[in-house]
Amino acid sequence: MTNFSLSSEGPGRGGVLLVYGLFIARFFTGISLLAGVILAYVLKGSSHGVVRTHLSWLIRLFWYDVAFIIGCAALFGACFITEPPGSSGPGQLLFLIPIGIFALWNIALLVSLFYGVRSLTQNQGPLPDRFRALGE
Repeated sequence: MTNFSLSSEGPGRGGVLLVYGLFIARFFTGISLLAGVILAYVLKGSSHGVVRTHLSWLIRLFWYDVAFIIGCAALFGACFITEPPGSSGPGQLLFLIPIGIFALWNIALLVSLFYGVRSLTQNQGPLPDRFRALGE
C-alpha cells in the first residue's frame, strides 16, 4: 500500500502519482490543477531524489500552463478587437491561431504528464535525456 502521509522519510511515489492524477484531471475540471500544484508545493519540501525532481517538474508545468492560458486569452482578445464577432471576413481565420496554440499546448501537456507517470513508475526523471535541460 502506498503511503500518502508526510513522514520523516519524505513523500513517496504515491503522493507524486496523486499530483499527476490531479494534473491529468485538469482536462475535466480546472480546480484540480490548483489542488495539484498546492499539494506539489507541500510535498516538495520534504522530498528528495527522483520524487523531488518530478514535483519540481510538475510545479514548472503548472506555471507553463498558466502562461499559455494567459497568452492564448490575450491572443483571443486581440482577435476580438481586430475582427469583432458577427462580422464576416478573412479576419475570422485569426481565431484559429489561439485555438490551435492552446490545442497543441494541451496535447504536449498531456503527453508530458503520461510520460512523467511512466518514468516515475520506472524510477527515472520526468524528462527523456535529450530534454533534460528543460527540467533543470
